[in-house]
Amino acid sequence: MVVGLGANGSSTLYHLSRTGRKVIGIDRFTPPHTHGSSHGESRIIRQAYYEDPVYVPLLQAAYEEWERLEKASGKKLFLKTGGIMLGDKDTAVVRGSKLSADTHGIPYEYLDSTSLRQRFPAFRPADDTVGLLEKEAGILFPEECIRTFLDQAITQGAAIHYDELVLNIVHDKNSIEITTTKEKYSVGSLILSAGAWTNQLLSGLHSSDAMHPLASLPLTVKRQVLFWFANDNAQDHDRFLPANMPIYIWEYTEGKMFYGFPDLGAGIKIAPHHRGHSIDPDHLSQDVSQKEIEEMKDIAREYLGMSPVFQKSAVCMYTNTPDENFIIDFHPEYKNIIIASPCSGHGFKFSSLTGRILSDMAMGNDTGFDLSPFSLTRPAIATASPSLQK
Repeated sequence: MVVGLGANGSSTLYHLSRTGRKVIGIDRFTPPHTHGSSHGESRIIRQAYYEDPVYVPLLQAAYEEWERLEKASGKKLFLKTGGIMLGDKDTAVVRGSKLSADTHGIPYEYLDSTSLRQRFPAFRPADDTVGLLEKEAGILFPEECIRTFLDQAITQGAAIHYDELVLNIVHDKNSIEITTTKEKYSVGSLILSAGAWTNQLLSGLHSSDAMHPLASLPLTVKRQVLFWFANDNAQDHDRFLPANMPIYIWEYTEGKMFYGFPDLGAGIKIAPHHRGHSIDPDHLSQDVSQKEIEEMKDIAREYLGMSPVFQKSAVCMYTNTPDENFIIDFHPEYKNIIIASPCSGHGFKFSSLTGRILSDMAMGNDTGFDLSPFSLTRPAIATASPSLQK
C-alpha cells in the first residue's frame, strides 16, 4: 500500500504496478489537487544543483525516468527552456550550482551582467550579478505528471482509493493493518508518502504486541505562495516567452531567493523560495493578501523590468527537514514500512526516480543509489527525534 498519492506516492504506485504485485494507493483527497505540495501548473527541473552535488546522479536518472514516462503515456510532461541561476558570484545559488556542474561535468555558461542583459532581455541584473546557464533545465507540468502516473498505474492493475483518510496503522508481525474512514486493510508492506501529514500518520502507528512509537520527525510545514503576473507593456511580451526566457532562481540578497518561469499562457509565474510561515496542513488557505501581491510586484518590477498586472495566485506547502535534505528510509522498528519525504521545496523533479527507488526498497531490490544522505539516522534528523537514538 502507498499512502499519499502526490508526486512521490503516485510515482511509487506506478512503479510498483509494473512489478506484477497486488498494490493499492490511498489518498485523503482526489489527486491531482490543490491541498498539498504538488500543484501550481509548473515545476523547475535542473541538473547544476546548487543544494548539493550529491543530488546530481539522482537528477540525471530522474530525467531518464521522465522521458520513459512520456514515451509510455504519449503525454507531454517536460518543456526544455534552459535554466539560469542568478546572483552575486559569492551567493549560495551561484557557487553551489558551479560546484555541482564542475563536479559532475555538466556543461554550462558563466555570464556577466552585460551578457545577461543581451541574451535575456527579460532580466534586469545589477552590475555585480552573474548567471550560470545550463541548457537541459526546464519545466515539468505537475498536475499532468501525477495524473499520468496514476492513469498508468491503473492500466497496470493498481487499485486506487480517493477521499479516504487513514485513521490507524497497526504493525502485527509480518503484516500491517490499516484502518481508514471507509475500510480496514491488511498489507505486507507500506510506503508512507503523505507530505505535510507524515507526522500525523506516524503518531497513529503502533505494534499489536508492544508500543514502539517513532517520535515526531523534525518536519516543519510552511505555506508558500505562487503568483502569476501579466505585463502591462505589450511591446515587451515576446521577451517573457519560453523561447527567450529560461526558468531561473535568483538570490537577490544573501539567503533570499525567488524563482520563476516564462509565460506559458497565464502570465509569468514567480514565487519566493523558503519564505513562508509555519502552518497546520489541515488548515491551508488559498487566500493571498494584497500586501503579499504588492511585495512580489515590487520584485517583478525591479528584477524583471516589467509592469506587472496581477492575474492569480495559488498556495502550496513545503514540508521541510532541518537540513533541507530528503527522508527516504525504512522505519527504524518495522522494515516493511518505508517513510518517504523527498521534500523541502525541491523534491518534485526527482519524483519520477524516487518512485522507482521506493518500489525497489519495498521489493527488497538494490536501488542503485547511496541513500545514506536521506536516512533517518543522520544527525539532522536523529538528534531531533529521541526514539531514533539507540
